[in-house]
Amino acid sequence: MDTRGRDRGSIVLGWLTRLVIALAVAGVTLFDTASVIAAHVSASDDAANAAIAAGDDWRTSHNLQSAYNAAVASITNPSETVLTRGFAIDPDGTVHLLVRRTTRTILIQHIGPLESRFGTVTVSGEAPPPTQ
Repeated sequence: MDTRGRDRGSIVLGWLTRLVIALAVAGVTLFDTASVIAAHVSASDDAANAAIAAGDDWRTSHNLQSAYNAAVASITNPSETVLTRGFAIDPDGTVHLLVRRTTRTILIQHIGPLESRFGTVTVSGEAPPPTQ
């Protein structure tokens, strides 16, 4: 019995399987990496906008809680939170705050050490003091 034809097919099938698996691993890795980077960029923008909102409120109310509430209200992404720790307004009116965002990924969110390192992004936002 001649098995050369069948062997050649199994070799091609074996390489094709490896190629598909490699592409799937690369695709998941690239998706998760892009998700983490996009979350960081988006959270940074939202933190800056929240700081500006808090600064605008502070200039009119001079009430720390009202300024914090304005920052929280400016965040529209349900995955983001303005942290109470790190929220401060300097005497000159400069606003400092931290925004935490939970990142949605395919793989990272299911692996404990990776999730704690990359699954949650915390960024700072700052608004300069008002110009006179």
